[in-house]
Amino acid sequence: MTKRRKQAIILLALSAPMMWWGFSNFLASGTSSTALAMGIAISCTLGLAFALSGLIMLVTKNSLGILNPDDKGRGEDLLASQTKVGISPILDKAKIRQRNEAAIDNLVTKTTDNAIKTLTKKQKVKPMVKTKDTDVADSVKEIRELEENLVQSEEIIKKETLNVKTTTEKIAVLKHNLAKDKTVKELLAIVTDYQLKQ
Repeated sequence: MTKRRKQAIILLALSAPMMWWGFSNFLASGTSSTALAMGIAISCTLGLAFALSGLIMLVTKNSLGILNPDDKGRGEDLLASQTKVGISPILDKAKIRQRNEAAIDNLVTKTTDNAIKTLTKKQKVKPMVKTKDTDVADSVKEIRELEENLVQSEEIIKKETLNVKTTTEKIAVLKHNLAKDKTVKELLAIVTDYQLKQ
C-alpha cells in the first residue's frame, strides 16, 4: 500500500466520527450554546472535506493541491529501467536554451553555405591553389566582392519575401471582400476553374 493510499484511509477514518457527531447533533436538536453550534458546524464541514479528499486520493494518482513532501513532480512514476544514469526526466531550461541555440546556429551555417555555393556556381572564382603571392591580393578582392554580392542577395531575398507576404495578404483580403457578393462568387469560381484548366 502506497503512502498516498494510507493517507486517504486516515482521512476517511477521521471523517466518519466527525460527520456522525456533527450531523447527529444537528438533526437531533438545536442547541442554545454558540460554542456548541460552532463545533457542530465545523465538525460537519471538516468531516465532509476529509471524506471528499480521502475518496479523491483513493481514486487519483497525482496530488491535487494537498501538500505532500514526498511529491517530486514530473517523472515520479518512472521506473529505474526507463531512465538512463545521469539523465533527469525533468527538462532543464539551460539545456533547452542550449539546444535551441545550436539548432539556430546549424540553420544559419547551412543557409549561408548554400548561398555561397550558389554564388560560386554563378561566378567563377580563380582557383586558390594556383595563386602566388602576387595573386593573393586579387583573390582577396574577389572574396570581398563575393561577400558583398552575398549580402546584397540576402537583402533582395528579404525584400522579395516581404513583397510576397504582403501580396498574398492583399489577395486574401480581396477574395474575402469579393466572396461576400453572390454574383462575384460565381465569377470568382469561373476564374479559378479557368486558371486550374490552364
